[in-house]
Amino acid sequence: MARGLAVFDIDGTLTATNEVDDECFLRAVRDVLSLDVAPDWSDAPHVTDSALAPWICEQYGGRSLRDGEVATILGRFIGHLEVALAQEPQRFAPIAGASDVFARLRTHGWDSAMATGGWDESARLKLRAVGIDPDKTPLATSSDAHTRIEILHLAVQRAATSHTRIVSIGDGVWDLDAARTLGWPFIGIGTGARAERLREAGARVVIPDLRDTAGLVQALETTSS
Repeated sequence: MARGLAVFDIDGTLTATNEVDDECFLRAVRDVLSLDVAPDWSDAPHVTDSALAPWICEQYGGRSLRDGEVATILGRFIGHLEVALAQEPQRFAPIAGASDVFARLRTHGWDSAMATGGWDESARLKLRAVGIDPDKTPLATSSDAHTRIEILHLAVQRAATSHTRIVSIGDGVWDLDAARTLGWPFIGIGTGARAERLREAGARVVIPDLRDTAGLVQALETTSS
């Protein structure tokens, strides 16, 4: 049996795509709902694409989403991401060390899974853009569920093996909050202001990237919930 399961967020954790993802998502929202919204999710109950779309519509548009609008937003979003990838591929880069982190962890007895608040189509596009095959590692997304708690549970289920230790790895305070709710140890990914926000929110361990295999394994094995 593996020593444990590392559950990775995607944007900002495996892929350096937070900025382009927010930009394209909000452009799609503007296209479909005619709402110009700042990327501030601090008041949103659930920070996932499938939950943010109806929240934005209700919060800023004063109405519920109509039938078909989520699918239209998703289609526009993917279209904008594809254009951005074609025109500015440098905006789709791996977090340092991410491209082979699953293989490196496997040699130390750790399984991996991915759990993202993004939709499945966008997650797979970004992973492929940075050289990570989304079909080789268990993946759960907000196409499966609206809340991060549900998405994390699904990622663990899809890992399909029993693990006595599960550790969440992410770059957002919402990732930390979800891990705390589940009672899982958490490893933050970030530098500068992002790292500081995680520490202020209570993250015990924050690392800049995924290059240091020994340091990551030590954190996986020793970080407490």
